[in-house]
Amino acid sequence: MNQFFQTTIPTCFRLVGDTPTAILESEDFLTSILPFVTKVQESVNRCRPNAKTRFLALRIISRHSYFVVDVNNVDYDYETAHEVTTAIPVYVLRLSRHVKIARKPTEDDNLAKILAAMHQGHGNDPLPLVDDYTKPVVYDKPRGLRP
Repeated sequence: MNQFFQTTIPTCFRLVGDTPTAILESEDFLTSILPFVTKVQESVNRCRPNAKTRFLALRIISRHSYFVVDVNNVDYDYETAHEVTTAIPVYVLRLSRHVKIARKPTEDDNLAKILAAMHQGHGNDPLPLVDDYTKPVVYDKPRGLRP
């Protein structure tokens, strides 16, 4: 992974960690994924000391859980993130027996739209935003309902 971060061309990109849900604690997915996210952020910062990382979101979908870390996304604005669907290069980090990282250009637009929808649904919830699809997802205070 260190070699990837040293040779990757884009200065701004999204890293999606694909983690088997079975290795996470079902009572608290967020807490149990944090060591993986922290390790990824530390790896980025070790190879790119000036890089700014932001843990944006976690989506739990049946057998896989996906966390999203922005790297050097200086244009990110929490207040308008529900409106922004700007494509940013996506790299998927598959965390399994054989760790792999690959560029996924087909996910650039798709992930931007998913994140905008999550920001819309979660209203003013703090980052990271968490959607757990192992049960019904309910948004208590979506941004569209603001006075």
